[in-house]
Amino acid sequence: MKSCIILCGGRSRRMGQDKGLMALDGTPMIIHTLEIVGDIVDEIILVLRDKKQLDLYKKCVNEFKNQNPEHTPEIRMVTDVEMDQGPLIGLYTGLSHITSEGALVLPCDSPFISTYFVNKIFKLSDERDVQAMVPMWPDGSTEPLHAYYHSECIPVIQDKLKNGFRNVKSLLEQINVVYIDVRTLDPEEKSFINLNRPEDVFTTLRK
Repeated sequence: MKSCIILCGGRSRRMGQDKGLMALDGTPMIIHTLEIVGDIVDEIILVLRDKKQLDLYKKCVNEFKNQNPEHTPEIRMVTDVEMDQGPLIGLYTGLSHITSEGALVLPCDSPFISTYFVNKIFKLSDERDVQAMVPMWPDGSTEPLHAYYHSECIPVIQDKLKNGFRNVKSLLEQINVVYIDVRTLDPEEKSFINLNRPEDVFTTLRK
């Protein structure tokens, strides 16, 4: 079955710049992510806020594709159907462009995503009849932007957006969701590391 990943771009106010293009060990975080998932999936949809952000990513992504011509899946860069409308619109945009039944959604700044995590969540989503598969922590908090979504979610998202909802959790309340312990998907939990401040990058590098 064809596998797909949706990478969602964003800007961090704390970082003061686009997180996906920030260098980690000399390489933009988006490239770290592409290097990890490039040999696993058939299709990557990179969802960006607007044309300005798309142009910033285009050079970086094209260089990666040119350097990895034999191992690069199809990478398509698209912009949100509406700008600055929150993560739910990004999910809707991404799902609207996939050619597979569903997709794993990740932030574009996910340099520590493990191949184990990606393979495991695809395997589990194939085995179960679900509209979404979302990692959950022991305290009950969830990772809706490190999750698998079926294309069946599209009409539900459309209805949510029409009624003014912008967060992904509002979608999860209306669909068939399986929650999976984060340690089942990634025993080391590194896939969920979130870099929100410049000092987070340097702290991570020192580990």
